[in-house]
Amino acid sequence: MSQADFKHSLRKLDFPACAKEALPRIESIVVSRSKQNFAIQLISEFVFMERPKDALDIRKGQPFSSVQMNSFQEFQLILVLIEFFSQPGPDATRNVVFLSLFGSNLTPQRSKILCRLVSTAVSGSVAPLLSSAGTWMQQVGCTNQPSLEVAQSLVSDFITFSRKTSEKFKQLPMVAPHFAANLMTAVADLYMNEQLGAITPPPDALLDVFTEWISENSSLCLASQQPLALPSGAIAMPVVTPLAGLIRWSVLAPLFSNRSSYSNLHLWLLQTMLQIVNTGPPTALNAQHLAQTVGPLKNYVSRLLADKTDPTKDVAYQKSMERLAQAVQVAKSANCMYGNIPQLLCILETLPHHSLMSIVIKSNKPV
Repeated sequence: MSQADFKHSLRKLDFPACAKEALPRIESIVVSRSKQNFAIQLISEFVFMERPKDALDIRKGQPFSSVQMNSFQEFQLILVLIEFFSQPGPDATRNVVFLSLFGSNLTPQRSKILCRLVSTAVSGSVAPLLSSAGTWMQQVGCTNQPSLEVAQSLVSDFITFSRKTSEKFKQLPMVAPHFAANLMTAVADLYMNEQLGAITPPPDALLDVFTEWISENSSLCLASQQPLALPSGAIAMPVVTPLAGLIRWSVLAPLFSNRSSYSNLHLWLLQTMLQIVNTGPPTALNAQHLAQTVGPLKNYVSRLLADKTDPTKDVAYQKSMERLAQAVQVAKSANCMYGNIPQLLCILETLPHHSLMSIVIKSNKPV
């Protein structure tokens, strides 16, 4: 069937039947890497109903009543996509279709549908779809805006607006460990992050869930390093594990909170690094990402000095520095830190004196 004939036949169908009919054709096109523009047209018109305002409904001979989906149509599409991605087939095929549907430049409507789709997949423990979502997060970047929007949506659905943390959310690492690891990377970037403005601690329930996840599976933070199922010739984007972001949480926590969960999180993160066995170059922890923790510490020190308080006598600052020194030393000892480590050590030297940190810097500085 020609492209024009196929489009004509789809236009005779109601929604979501047209989306259901279009998806297998979209799959065959993106897998064969031919007629990519045709796939883009099918996705836009028949999956997301992104029709021009002057487009005609050939069955009625009049313009479409809406160029945006209503809530019921979004729900219908989510059910179609859940069914489609749950079908048996190669992971690489599912992943390339997912990436074609939800590229990095998402429209507001596609972003909203994606957030609801992933949330539904978490609620239903739909492992194949969550696996594709984890690959999508890594390919667009876990700390880039599209992934952060999905992460924020899941936190809202399962933590912020939930009286009790969902068992389905708690079991996520068992259902989709790669997705859970990339989700932690994205969520870690949402909190205790000076670059996003005010340093906001994560919700207590979220902290507890992440701590529980890592305590039950000390290698979970490294699950994002699993090889991605991509079509031949496709390039996998660099991996960013949750380690740096979660270490930032545990290090900065004493400045804001007395919760023991942060101490537990810190210990399990150290345990994760100690268990890493490297047969090649280190890939788990970027020194530049770890260095981002220094800025908030310096700002805290500035506030102490403004109040004429000696940082070396401030209990919260001392505890933060102790945790940061431990993280740096364990990362070096386990050979899991990469990047410009000498630069990190120089940045750490600019902080007020801390005995353990001084020992760590001295023992790791190049001679």
